[in-house]
Amino acid sequence: MYGIPNLKLKKEIWFFLTSILIVHVAAYIIVPIFPLLLKNEKALATTEIGLIIGLGSLFIQVGSIIAGIISDSIGAKYTMLIGNGCQAMALLGLGYSQALFLLILFSILNGIGTGIYIPTTKAAISYIAAEDNKTIAFSLRSVASHIGISTAGLIVLFTATNINFYFAAMIYVFLLAFSWFLLPDDCGNQPCPTIPLKSYIQILKNKSFLYFSFISALVWSLHTQLAFLLPLRAEEMLKNTKYIGIIWTTTSIAVIIFQPIISKRFLEVQNEKKSIYIGTILIGAGITLLGITYSFPMFLVCGLIFILGEMFMMPTLDGVTSIMADPKMLGAYFAIANFSAGIGGAVGTFASGRIIDLYGITGFTIPWIIYGGFTLLVIYILRYLKISN
Repeated sequence: MYGIPNLKLKKEIWFFLTSILIVHVAAYIIVPIFPLLLKNEKALATTEIGLIIGLGSLFIQVGSIIAGIISDSIGAKYTMLIGNGCQAMALLGLGYSQALFLLILFSILNGIGTGIYIPTTKAAISYIAAEDNKTIAFSLRSVASHIGISTAGLIVLFTATNINFYFAAMIYVFLLAFSWFLLPDDCGNQPCPTIPLKSYIQILKNKSFLYFSFISALVWSLHTQLAFLLPLRAEEMLKNTKYIGIIWTTTSIAVIIFQPIISKRFLEVQNEKKSIYIGTILIGAGITLLGITYSFPMFLVCGLIFILGEMFMMPTLDGVTSIMADPKMLGAYFAIANFSAGIGGAVGTFASGRIIDLYGITGFTIPWIIYGGFTLLVIYILRYLKISN
């Protein structure tokens, strides 16, 4: 399909891609309805919901730092096992807990686990993939994740209650077994380079990469809005949470179909900056248009516009990190890139929770003007990005 069968990717990459698929099934049994579960099952206010989700995003950066330190020493496999173990315990805790303090604590643990897992898999794929296959490998990572998301969306159609936390935890336990037996040790049967802590100081002297990380944080602060805003607004407008699962499944199927085409015909032939521009515009448009959306078809259109932007954006951000990184320090570079994404996601969710608390999810246009204005600001700042080795 679209050239995928002709790719000569190492079998280790396919194992990592399968792991990514499974982890997204577990995560997206929760993500599309997480604000609603906290609101309806845990009886929390919007500000408290924003706090829990925001802190989870914030502590992704802590996990990223941990991943950068340990993944280059013990290898991707064992680092991922640690991350998935944290996620399994966190989901069990979120299902069991009712107190705000405990929900915050387990959201933080989930953030740490996620922060450990994400940059580790990206760095592992980058290590293993041949130089001319890196972009397509990251595109396939996006396809694998959205196969998982679409599967999870179908599950959400049938169950959207507190039991989802326990179901997700079981999937993480299964993933632990899968990773233990099938993922390669080290970095694809080759030793991982050991990175001393002082190497992080060298990365911080790379001004181009720091500016890219700043832009990445801004983009992620925008990107996290869909998972926060769409469920809350859809519940108010549609009065049926099953529609949310349909939206996530449909958008994920779109990625599975169109990501290979976009990667082959655009991402591989155009410069990375243009892809980031297009992705930012579409992601911002999808979020801003939620403010004038009142029906299921329009929610679906917003989701599809957003996901189209993601198809341009996400493989490119990962690819740019690989381009700008020292090959001997990939784990550290991906850790810092993920650190930036976590900061952006946390600040974006905190701010959004406060905005919605002040103006509501319906009735006022001010929140949507803010999101649109922020999109324009990010586009302007992108002008100064320079991408080089």
